Amino acid sequence: MKNTSWLYLILCILLFGACGESIEEDKASSVTAMQDSSKKTTTRLSPEVIKGIIQSIPNPVEVAFLIEQVAEYDPTLLNSPENVSKYNTDYRRALNLGIYSTDLGYANIYGKSQDVINYLTAIRDLAAGLNVEKYFDFEHIRKLAAYKDSLGVLVMESTRSLERMNEALQNEGRADMTVLILTGGWLEGLYLLCNVEREQHNEELMIRIAEQKIVLEQLLVLLRNYEDFNPKIKRLRSQLEELAELYEHVEVKYVPGEVKQVEIDGVLTIEQEQKAEVQFTLNDLNAILNKVRDIRNQIVN
Repeated sequence: MKNTSWLYLILCILLFGACGESIEEDKASSVTAMQDSSKKTTTRLSPEVIKGIIQSIPNPVEVAFLIEQVAEYDPTLLNSPENVSKYNTDYRRALNLGIYSTDLGYANIYGKSQDVINYLTAIRDLAAGLNVEKYFDFEHIRKLAAYKDSLGVLVMESTRSLERMNEALQNEGRADMTVLILTGGWLEGLYLLCNVEREQHNEELMIRIAEQKIVLEQLLVLLRNYEDFNPKIKRLRSQLEELAELYEHVEVKYVPGEVKQVEIDGVLTIEQEQKAEVQFTLNDLNAILNKVRDIRNQIVN
């Protein structure tokens, strides 16, 4: 897992440049903060609220890594970069920018260089449509992507470019676009997890899918904050509410796990892992996948 940490930087920069943490940490405080924020009339969420939800998002590298361990690369699961010309509104551009960022990470972890370049191209085009293309030095990044030895530089360049893009959206009062990017990326990750789990029946993937119940609750708070200013966001939130209803019978419980010594900056500390136990049936999985597919199809088609 440590060897794939560079990939997470590429993905998390679309989420304001912050790195995700395990979902069980601080979930209660972040939910409370977002519920309080949703009562305000402001159209811009505080950095603390943004940070709270980002910390609840599962590490995309871990998700992609788990999938790579149990399944072959399947490009048919991804949103084709050729669809980019369909996205002619800011709403669709932002959602699909999130989707393409997840697809980019998926292709990257399998080492599919040409697909990586194709998704970078699609991301550049959507960034142009959102009028933030000046923050994305595509030609330089594309050249770096062609050489595996340049991955470190590629990550840094991609990080700087996309961080600037998101900062611009925030400063221009278009924070709803960043929330849509976040939602699109999360939805695509869940879509991939559900499709692979239905074929492979992997316990760890099942746990990850179940954990999205809490993430979904927090995304709904974010979307609710912007729906009065964009009817399409209200419609999207309504669809995700239907997905949340399907999660009602899914339960995730964390129990104490193994205690181990961990060295951090030369200091030995004691950490206790947490083990997730889920109540999740095949019927639940199929229902969730069908709803996610329906929502996703309306976004990408």
